[in-house]
Amino acid sequence: MEIRQFEAFAAVHASGSVTAAARLLDRSQPVVSRQLQDLEQELGFTLFTRTRPQVTLTEQGRQFLEEVRNVLTGLQQLEARSREIAEGRAQPLRLASSLSLSAGLMPAVLAKIFESDETFQPKLNMDVMPSGHIVPALLDGSVDVAFTSLPLELGRCQLHWCAQVPCQVALPESHPLVAEPVISAVQLIDDTVITPSNASRMRHRLSTALLHPSRPRNRRQVITSSTMSAIMMVRAGMGVALVDPCLALHVQPEGVVYRPFDSYVPYMFGALTHSGRPLSDEALHIIEAVREYAFSNIPQIIEGDSSGVPTVAEPQPNGFSEDAVAQDASGKV
Repeated sequence: MEIRQFEAFAAVHASGSVTAAARLLDRSQPVVSRQLQDLEQELGFTLFTRTRPQVTLTEQGRQFLEEVRNVLTGLQQLEARSREIAEGRAQPLRLASSLSLSAGLMPAVLAKIFESDETFQPKLNMDVMPSGHIVPALLDGSVDVAFTSLPLELGRCQLHWCAQVPCQVALPESHPLVAEPVISAVQLIDDTVITPSNASRMRHRLSTALLHPSRPRNRRQVITSSTMSAIMMVRAGMGVALVDPCLALHVQPEGVVYRPFDSYVPYMFGALTHSGRPLSDEALHIIEAVREYAFSNIPQIIEGDSSGVPTVAEPQPNGFSEDAVAQDASGKV
């Protein structure tokens, strides 16, 4: 098998046809067809179902595409790194962040580091990915340090620190409950509730916390895979949502207010690395910098333990403290 065959396969999938792939790769259509046929012959299975005007991946083709993407990505990284080695440049620090943390917490910390130390890592890579992809990225060596929501199956990864903090309710600023210091699920039984789609483990609590048992079954519920999308839906007046505090602290669009929730729903996050790989001084520095920023700026934050699951079920009476309700008229903490 040859790299050009992999490129042809990936291009046909991306463009939907052999003709379009040939234009994308600047090759002739017969050449791309031959490369694809040769690849299928060597593999011993069919990659595409050929239906006009487009082609469709077979199940075996779909599985093989995942491996090809890894190979092509690895080659791109190898090419970039070889240039850096030739020029005597150090390897960049490779970070990963879950979707929520990448929208507010990580940019705030990195900006603070860059401002205080102009020599810190002239090249920094940060991949944004679902939390479920974090551990595999650490294990395969494509990431040095990751900051992610928890819990996760850690495997051979090390959890350097873990934080626990209560989620908040996002309301449209025109909502009749914005004057309330604390919101309960029973107050929202007539509202459209926007919930996360991933209902596994701790996410199940996030998905169901606003759905009070007395809520009529015919009340509308919107499910989304993105908390940022949920906040924008709240801004548009579509409904209310339970939001993790890292986003609530950093993402405060006009038209949205945040209020404490009277039921304690913990959001867990922390810093992970591969336990078997040495860490650079820069990696250790950023691990501690994110921790220091989080514990200095996020209200009601407490330490978690090495398991990445809540250490206590409800650290404050009624799930909130006086500090949590001391917000300005805009609802911003």
